[in-house]
Amino acid sequence: MLSGYVAPCTIVPLPIMGVQRGVTASIGGGSSSRELPSLVQLAGFGSEPIRVLVTGAAGQIAYSLLFSIAKGDVFGKDQHVILLLLDITPMLPVLEGVVMELQDCALPLLKEIVPTDKEDVAFNDLDVAILVGSMPRREGMERKDLLKANVAIFKSQGAALEKYAKKTVKVLVVGNPANTNCLIAAKSAPSIPKENFSCLTRLDHNRARSQVAMRCGVPATHVKNVIIWGNHSSTQYPDVHHCLVNMSGSELACFEAVKDDAWLNGEFIATVQQRGAAVIKARKLSSAMSAAKAICDHMRDIWMGTAEGEFISMGVYSSGNAYGVPEDLIYSFPVQIKDKSWKIVEGLTINPFSKSKMEATAEELIDERDTAVSFLGVASQEKRAFYWLPSRCHAAIRYIQGWYSLSKGVADRGMAQFQEMMRQQLESSMHTELEKLLDTSTGAEREVSMKDFEGFKTLYHRFLQVKGPSVEWIKIQRPPEDSIQPYEKISARGLPENVADCLNKLHLNKTYNTDVPLVLMNSFNTDEDTKKILQKYTHHRVKIHTFNQSRYPRINKESLLPVSTKLSMNGQSAEGWYPPGHGDIYTSFYNSGVLDQLIAQGKEYIFVSNIDNLGATVDLHILHHLVSQPNGKRCEFIMEVTDKTRADVKGGTLIQYDGKLRLLEIAQVPKAHVDEFKSVSKFKIFNTNNLWISLAAIKRLQEQKAMDLEIIVNPKTLDGGQNVIQLETAVGAAIKCFDNAMGINVPRSRFLPVKTTSDLLLVMSNLYSLDAGSLTMSPKREFPTTPHVKLGSSFTKVQEYLTRFESIPDMLELDHLTVSGDVTLGKNVSLKRERERETEAERSVEGGGRQPEVCAREVKINSSGWKARPLLLRLLQAADGSQRSGSNIPDAPRRHLEPPTRLTVQCNTDCRFQGAPLRLTELSNSLTDRFTSGAFAPRS
Repeated sequence: MLSGYVAPCTIVPLPIMGVQRGVTASIGGGSSSRELPSLVQLAGFGSEPIRVLVTGAAGQIAYSLLFSIAKGDVFGKDQHVILLLLDITPMLPVLEGVVMELQDCALPLLKEIVPTDKEDVAFNDLDVAILVGSMPRREGMERKDLLKANVAIFKSQGAALEKYAKKTVKVLVVGNPANTNCLIAAKSAPSIPKENFSCLTRLDHNRARSQVAMRCGVPATHVKNVIIWGNHSSTQYPDVHHCLVNMSGSELACFEAVKDDAWLNGEFIATVQQRGAAVIKARKLSSAMSAAKAICDHMRDIWMGTAEGEFISMGVYSSGNAYGVPEDLIYSFPVQIKDKSWKIVEGLTINPFSKSKMEATAEELIDERDTAVSFLGVASQEKRAFYWLPSRCHAAIRYIQGWYSLSKGVADRGMAQFQEMMRQQLESSMHTELEKLLDTSTGAEREVSMKDFEGFKTLYHRFLQVKGPSVEWIKIQRPPEDSIQPYEKISARGLPENVADCLNKLHLNKTYNTDVPLVLMNSFNTDEDTKKILQKYTHHRVKIHTFNQSRYPRINKESLLPVSTKLSMNGQSAEGWYPPGHGDIYTSFYNSGVLDQLIAQGKEYIFVSNIDNLGATVDLHILHHLVSQPNGKRCEFIMEVTDKTRADVKGGTLIQYDGKLRLLEIAQVPKAHVDEFKSVSKFKIFNTNNLWISLAAIKRLQEQKAMDLEIIVNPKTLDGGQNVIQLETAVGAAIKCFDNAMGINVPRSRFLPVKTTSDLLLVMSNLYSLDAGSLTMSPKREFPTTPHVKLGSSFTKVQEYLTRFESIPDMLELDHLTVSGDVTLGKNVSLKRERERETEAERSVEGGGRQPEVCAREVKINSSGWKARPLLLRLLQAADGSQRSGSNIPDAPRRHLEPPTRLTVQCNTDCRFQGAPLRLTELSNSLTDRFTSGAFAPRS
């Protein structure tokens, strides 16, 4: 019975990105509620706080908006606010970061923050609702599909306003199509006055104002009374016939100030209408900063009122207007505001040119409204009189039949319906985008990508379905005693005589005349390099298989759609793709065909480890334990764990959960329990990621689509500054899916990861030796643990690291080493832990008679802060009470002092002494008593 060995080439353990739950409240209640840092007390007592809701709170507009609201730029410098932040469940990890930043601003007016995905929490007792979140139009998306999605969202939110908010609440709708979304929300909250609802056209107003100001060469504050008529779309009409421009202290009509009627009636209008599209084309993202500024302007004017003689633009109810605009629309008008109430400006002259533009945008709004109403699907009990254009009579009848009890019972289903609609639309849009990506390639690349995308679709679907924390702390139990076996017990059973059937390390293929393959999982980043290296091993007695991890598209954090537009990995396109974590081994292994090959060859188990774990070898005793189990209780999954040290407190551990062993990662732990998780007394072991897995079980679970791994949401920022997320999984999380899984507590020697040059220094030192393909710790080391080494930024790259050691130091007696700055270590350096006693004979030995040593519990070398020679002399004096020759300080009687438990050596910035770089050899030669005696002799 033979074993396979898989070493994934690109495995780097990643923390699960998720909500850290600490001193929090469970938002929304119920078993599916998602916890976030909530009700964050950030200010003392003051004015009665107002409750302000922002939806789509994890998005880019809200990110630019929230600071201004919390700072007092909108509702006044003495008005305390409570921010309620609503977003869909998949965006809660992003929202957590927004909450952190608001906390870190330490704003005195911000009383509380309530982040949530629950409407009953978000809409409760509101004074202000700013509805930013909506379903944006995707490329290729039909207009009716966009309206259908948004009807569900704003019907739900309107019903929530009706049920939970104050009747005096002021509602601003920002999410597009803003006018129709506002109408749906208002209709869904019949007891809230329609005058309390408005939609945002202030952004268009500001754009028009700015264009005129730039044309006239004056500040934007010198331009007033521009008007945006109609829809917040490309049919809007920016009207400057009543605009005034302050030029040199005199107010002129806009046409007089600009002196270019053709520009004002042509290019100016088109520029304002198409400005949003121009921003998207240039920025690759929609307007955020300017939209946030417009929201602030809009709400501040509602709260504070407009200046005397000025009016601004906002989308409001058209009923009773004096300009012939059809009723029962949300239409942008010029308004003046006083005491938080708006009034449409009357008496403005409308010329034929303006009239035609106003009617065109009204036609579009009627189309939008009628289409939206058709998706409600119920009969109306409301009867109203309408002012219609003659061609709209049939649509009017259909519209009357559309409204039926919008508020009754909607709030109860609201958020669930909203979330489900959002999920469906996002999945549909994602599938469309993936098809477009496939269309950019042909042949083998397309076929491979199609398989990859099937796995990605499954992961994306599960990501959108996440409703709450993956574990409940109260349900966590210690693993049963027999579920984690000590390695000593397993190894004590001995090995069978036919040891070749339970092969150990790969080099034993020759020793035992067996044929154990090596399997390497690569990524698209490492595949070519791996193939080149493997050419050197073509004549070795080992079959080497390779397969590639899946290639998944990175997701735009705002749109939750792929950032890449083609499958190609050339140039900037490469940034759009990523390997989805080592949990992808199950899917990729299955899709590659290698799994079936190994099963056909009679292989039963595979040993999986991180390629950088130099302690991971195929252990005969563990393999024998696996294959000697009774058939009915055959273990399908073994996870090797080892005892925690202070360097491992964040590592994942095994728990008992819902009757099964499960891997618990620190990112799944509520903040209130993080210290408990790190406790070595309660959680004593951590996962080494050395795994033994049944091949037949992998195949069974893949075919049953039963591999349920927790999703890791990993945020990244691309080189161009675009924020993306990666959906990943971890290989060890699958333990809960396998039958009769268990853990084995192995010696620390089976966990020797080399991820940094600090780790590399340890394995290159005399702490370890290579014995028959395995690294073993030197028997001369008196302590069971490895030293804690921290090398600074000058040692980060391997090439530079190698130039800083003339020889690798003796580290057998070292506890800790910290090096920072421009430091080079010379030959024959010994780094030792503190010794209890040093003999007089040792103290009397002069330099050159023995190796230089640094003998302190911690050696810390820092190349900043002091000149080298004076500091070294002071260290000499501290160590043995003497003053060395070469200084202007007279000699003092020699005396022995107990050494410090920590030694810090600080040198000047470039760490040079008498023209040469400071070397640890010279440092160790210069210090006495707790350091070997010797004259200080800097290198020439």
